[in-house]
Order: sequence, then structure tokens, then C-alpha cells
Amino acid sequence: MKLYKNKINLFLKKNNYFDVNLKKIIIHSGLAKNNNNKNYLKNAFDTIKFISGQKPIFSKIKKSISNFKSKIGEIGGVYTTLRKTKMWDFYHKLISIVIPRIKEFKGFNIKSLDRFGNFNLGIKDVNVFPDYLNDFKIGININLIIKNLYKNYKEFYEIINFPIK
Repeated sequence: MKLYKNKINLFLKKNNYFDVNLKKIIIHSGLAKNNNNKNYLKNAFDTIKFISGQKPIFSKIKKSISNFKSKIGEIGGVYTTLRKTKMWDFYHKLISIVIPRIKEFKGFNIKSLDRFGNFNLGIKDVNVFPDYLNDFKIGININLIIKNLYKNYKEFYEIINFPIK
């Protein structure tokens, strides 16, 4: 954690930015058609809890969409938000252990960033996490939310060792 903070402080001094930093990491999994299956809900909840190290929250559907056969108030997903120490611990595990285990990985495309510099990553199977020893397969989305970064995205991500090509 201190390694990343020192690098970020050097970046701030060099570029005269205000307070650029990794604000939070959101880990989310949509439950799709399995929102009525209690066993699936429990496994999804336990998976996110195990990967993130903290208790997740079930998100409810706010608007009915007939094409997805979803109704208001049903469970639509499970997510957790990581901040501070847990965020940096998860980030380090993500870039040093999980991402290298993805097959044929050559780096993320710079176009995966939004206009504010936030990065969204989808992992099809959580079994790329080495400490996850379960046969339950679920996909997760990981969102890296950056605070006060409006330009020089690539330079910032290189400083925190994120693999962008």
C-alpha cells in the first residue's frame, strides 16, 4: 500500500494535479435469471465475500424490463465496495496474482477507460483467484474508480502498475 501511495505522491508533484488517487473498487456480479434460486444466491454472496474480504450487499431491481423478465424489487445482483486498506490489498492481489493467470493476456486496451479515467474489468470465471477453491462458476465485474483524474490516464495507470497497452 505504501509503495503505491509513494508513487502517486511523486506523480502529483510532477504533474501539479490536485488529489488524484484510487478512490474505491467495486466488485459486482449480476444474478440474471438465477435470482429465484436460493442456493445460487448463497453461493454468489459467499463468492464475493471470499474474494473481497468483506460482506457484500444484494442489489434490487429498480425498474421492470420485460425483455429480461425482471420485476421491481427482485434481487438483481450482489456487490461490495472496497476502500482504503482493503482496496489496496485487493488491488495488489488483482494485478500481481489474478491478472497474470488470465489466459492469453496481453494488457488491457486504453479504450476500456471511461472519460473520467475509471476502468471496468469483467472476469468470466472467479476460479482465476488462486485462493478460491470452489467449483461454483460465476462472472464478476471489477470497477476501479479514480478521484480527480481528467487527463493523462495512461500515465497514472502505469505509475500504479496497471497493465494497459
